Amino acid sequence: MTKAKVGAPILFEALAIKSVSGTTRDSSDGRIANRLRNREHVIDTFIELVNEGEESTLDQVIERSGVARRSIYRYFDDLSDLSMQVFRRVSEEAAGDAVLDNPGFGPLPERISIFASVRLHSLVKTHAFGLLARRRLANIDGVRDGLAAITNIARVQLVDQFEPELAKMNDERRERVIDTIILLTSFESYDVLKRQLGRPIDVVEITWTEAITTILNAG
Repeated sequence: MTKAKVGAPILFEALAIKSVSGTTRDSSDGRIANRLRNREHVIDTFIELVNEGEESTLDQVIERSGVARRSIYRYFDDLSDLSMQVFRRVSEEAAGDAVLDNPGFGPLPERISIFASVRLHSLVKTHAFGLLARRRLANIDGVRDGLAAITNIARVQLVDQFEPELAKMNDERRERVIDTIILLTSFESYDVLKRQLGRPIDVVEITWTEAITTILNAG
């Protein structure tokens, strides 16, 4: 039996970020369609700036996008609202890429390799915005809840992927193993290895794979 995939749909529900004004209206109306295009352009611009290492102030977004300040405030309540919409976009795209196919089936070395690779790919794609979310946006309720939701999704995927091994452990040991692997493959772990220690991506993946193998075999 194939297990249900855990990814973008669950994250979409978990984030519970409200839609901005106009997103549910008839896009066949030319004015509404133009408004939606501009809104998406603003979001795209914000993401571009973050990926380039910028702080993404509202003035920078206005200058880069060419969308007037008063128009932006028609699409978003404020910079926090814009940040939340961007966080939602980035997180859902990452969650969609991070779905595990048929978790829990296949040889253990293959399942470990797949899990490490999928987690790493997601973090590489979202690293710049992950830094921003943790440094500047972490006090926004929706962002904080969203980060927790992403961790919970990873935890569910981990349990599904390694259920045959986890099922052999007592409850206390099982929880410690799950927590350890989540910490090992977390954003913070990737950030230390890649940005602070300068390890290449393939080395990070090997490090994670070897460590997960050791942890599960010890369990």
